[in-house]
Amino acid sequence: MGISRNLSIFLLVLAGFVQTASDAANKGIYKVVDSNGVPCIVVQADIYLYLTYTTSDSEKDVVVHVPTSSKADTAVSSCHTTINTAGMSIDAQLLRINLDHMEGWIIDFAFTKDSRFKTENGKEYAMFQVNVTANYASDKKTFPDAKYPTQNYYLHLDPNDLSDIGGSIFADVGNSYYCPSEQKYAINDNDKYGPMAYIKFKLTTLQAYMSSSTFGPKTTCPTDQSSTDLLPIIVGSALAGLIVLTLVVYLIYRTFLPEEVLNLVNPDSHFDSDSAEGHSNDNESVLERF
Repeated sequence: MGISRNLSIFLLVLAGFVQTASDAANKGIYKVVDSNGVPCIVVQADIYLYLTYTTSDSEKDVVVHVPTSSKADTAVSSCHTTINTAGMSIDAQLLRINLDHMEGWIIDFAFTKDSRFKTENGKEYAMFQVNVTANYASDKKTFPDAKYPTQNYYLHLDPNDLSDIGGSIFADVGNSYYCPSEQKYAINDNDKYGPMAYIKFKLTTLQAYMSSSTFGPKTTCPTDQSSTDLLPIIVGSALAGLIVLTLVVYLIYRTFLPEEVLNLVNPDSHFDSDSAEGHSNDNESVLERF
């Protein structure tokens, strides 16, 4: 029995290590460091792109998995930059990822503390921009009949109409954003601004405006908060049910106890038979005197 139990524990621990190793292998790790070698941005995620490109006579939808071996472009990525777009100058941090074995494929992620993007100025940061450059000419077999060798996909910026990405991926400065579940966001879902594009994140942990090489406390995304919050509810409900069950069992058990035992527990709650007879005789004596 002891050997079997120890083996079960060992297998559970081993499964945990395997799962952790599997998660690590299935996500890319991208870093931007400052002049002192300290990271200012770290993004860990498994990323998919859902893109529409123009062919000679129609459009074609494709799904592109970002190779986890991809690297940050150190020449372009920056801990301190200004992004000029949509008539705004935005102080930002920029991460550019060059997709491995996919020449000319680029993803830009930009983060800011600018309060125009609904952050508490100086206290929160948000991912406010995602741009993709797709070099379809680099792989004509996978992307046949592309009308334009290269297409760019831009996240349209409007502080008065915050994007799903900007409204979802944010955290306090000093904290990391944590979201292991799948999250899919529109880069562009309006053909007024160009071809359609979406991005999906899995196993995500990221942080911008870092001051050390380790992640800060986790800010968990709402999807994973709900599943996490069920645990105390389940435990609390189980404990409450156990208390009620114990009380019911006790009351049932008490009904089967002999009167003598109940008197031992609470002698004032019942009269023993001798006392009852004594009181009866006393009453009869009193009546006889009258």
